[in-house]
Amino acid sequence: MSKALRVILLLASVLPLASARTITAATTILIEANEPAPLQRAASDLADDLQRVFGQRGRIVRTPAQAGPSTIEIVLNAPLPSGIARPSGWENLRIQTQPNGVLLTGSDVRGAIYAVYQFSQQFLGVDPLYYWTDHNPARRTEATIPDNFALAEGPAWHYRGWFLNDEDLFTGWKPGQADGTGISLELWDHIFESILRLKGDMVVPGTWIFPYEPQIKAAGERGLIVTQHHVNTLGLDTYKWPKQKLMSYLSDPKSLESAWRISANQYPKGAEILWSVGFRGQNDYPFWQDDPNAPTTDAGRAAIIRAAIDKQIEIIHTIDPHPQIQMNAWREAATFIHEGVLKIPDEATLIWADNGHAILDDRGQIAKGQGEYYHTAMYDYMSNHYSEMMPLERIQRELGRAANAGATRWLLVNTANVRPVVMTTRAVFELAWAPNDWKQPTAAAKYLDKWSREEFSDAAAPAVAAYYNAYFAAPAKYSAPEDAIAGDNLYHTAARGLMLAALEGDSPLLARLNGRIPHKDIPDLANKLIQTGQAADARWIQAQALADKARLLVPKDRLGFFQANILTQVDLHTHFNRMVIDVAQAYLAADNAAKIEKIDAAIRESEAALAAMHAAEYGKWKGFYTEGDWLLDTPRTIAPARAYLDKLEGRPVPANAIIRAKDNGMAYYRITAYQGTQTIQF
Repeated sequence: MSKALRVILLLASVLPLASARTITAATTILIEANEPAPLQRAASDLADDLQRVFGQRGRIVRTPAQAGPSTIEIVLNAPLPSGIARPSGWENLRIQTQPNGVLLTGSDVRGAIYAVYQFSQQFLGVDPLYYWTDHNPARRTEATIPDNFALAEGPAWHYRGWFLNDEDLFTGWKPGQADGTGISLELWDHIFESILRLKGDMVVPGTWIFPYEPQIKAAGERGLIVTQHHVNTLGLDTYKWPKQKLMSYLSDPKSLESAWRISANQYPKGAEILWSVGFRGQNDYPFWQDDPNAPTTDAGRAAIIRAAIDKQIEIIHTIDPHPQIQMNAWREAATFIHEGVLKIPDEATLIWADNGHAILDDRGQIAKGQGEYYHTAMYDYMSNHYSEMMPLERIQRELGRAANAGATRWLLVNTANVRPVVMTTRAVFELAWAPNDWKQPTAAAKYLDKWSREEFSDAAAPAVAAYYNAYFAAPAKYSAPEDAIAGDNLYHTAARGLMLAALEGDSPLLARLNGRIPHKDIPDLANKLIQTGQAADARWIQAQALADKARLLVPKDRLGFFQANILTQVDLHTHFNRMVIDVAQAYLAADNAAKIEKIDAAIRESEAALAAMHAAEYGKWKGFYTEGDWLLDTPRTIAPARAYLDKLEGRPVPANAIIRAKDNGMAYYRITAYQGTQTIQF
């Protein structure tokens, strides 16, 4: 494992002392040719950052003789100046002024990379998520570093990364077929850069991927560790398991063992891998749903999972003599651990998952040396996939519990398509780096104030923060648990289910809602959706009013991002919530005319939500929703609404609308279409 490097900024001693700490358009960047490639990439990003601030790209030079009188020197392998010791530890950075300049250095390559980006953020004003926020730093003629400035710090969580999961918007917007991957390598590079700017060190680069795909190598070239999620253990793309072949570790263990072994060996040679072990069904559900021979007891099922883990660890040791291994206790695995029927081998770090809504499923058992799998976005039947979901106070509480317990080994954050959840994603990574800053009760509010000021100006910040607080309080609440609320997925699950029930008499889509919206039958469910939705509508109206008030205070150059991450998101929830109310009222209406009126209204609300998504597609974001709305899939909700209208008005019902409304798999076929006929090898 590489250690955190230090980046050194030296300003030539020919300048007076005050000038020595002044960065201008004339400042050169010195990084010797033998420094690691990931650090060279960070230096190139720094040159781009100088252009954003000063209007002229920083000139990169390779030797001191080429450097100008004001120079930023980035060092890992080159000797440090006399009297400067390289810090020790994992991924530590250091920034320090010297009599003849400024020094940034670190303990390993990522530490040095972090020093580069920390310098850009702290002294040049570069937003670490600038690509997603469209936030350009203020133009100026110079940036000054205070005399005797020193910063030395490192991460609290050892591993910190993103899981680019359910990447429908990315795949449609920036397809990568020409690169041999689902998402273009150009976009992957922006993703990797963003992780590093947030001081992350690992990535799961896609949901259903093979270990030899180009983005795996590209992540390593950026300096990131590659890891796997809880289904694709050892890199096995279980989605591509042959459909005619049972994936069973009971009936056919040899096939799985062979596939794991081949998959693990398909990673690029020399790649830095953090291994994930465990066993779930091929489409991310319990394995026994597909295996008729599976045990029927929890103890028996847990024994199969443990046997798979033991074999996976054995395989890993044939490849990696000093592996880092983790086991993600998602869903049933956490239940088995709590029941005492599944024990994780000591060699594997236990990772507690949240429940998809940022509430950790450790049941108070989280302990030192463990880690977390966490969501700022989630695709399921009721969470948020295209909009912010997690209140900052919940993030502070849950990850604060982990920090207090010392469970800081591993933190993987499911960011889905990233852009809709940048506010909370950045919060998670700031907490993971410095959890002590989040120990005060007011920490979440302070972060929100800082975010609002940085992104939308000091003048707009109070109004923006008021909006966010109203936004997180607005969703329909269905039962006592804090997460039993409507997310952008829930609206579509409920609306499609009710329309299918109206068209066919019942719908299995509605059965899964019973756990969060207790109901005795479909009319009871419809009534509850109306009651909770109408109560929420008043709250969404208030949130919209606060957003409109804030908009008047936002600078013109920030209105695009304000539209995408505030106005569009509040509009999505407002219109989708009303759509569900309309569909439920249509279902309960006694006469045909009332049903028609309500379905017409539901269609109009859905179309208004589509318009809100398109309003966020300005500039480089053209097509972001239009080309890849495959999982939320608003058109798939409108289609059965139109089919229901056809039935009510006496026209034939299109069969395709019914089939598509029931289909939850088409999106993943489209996300993985670039893989063609590639399949698991045995």
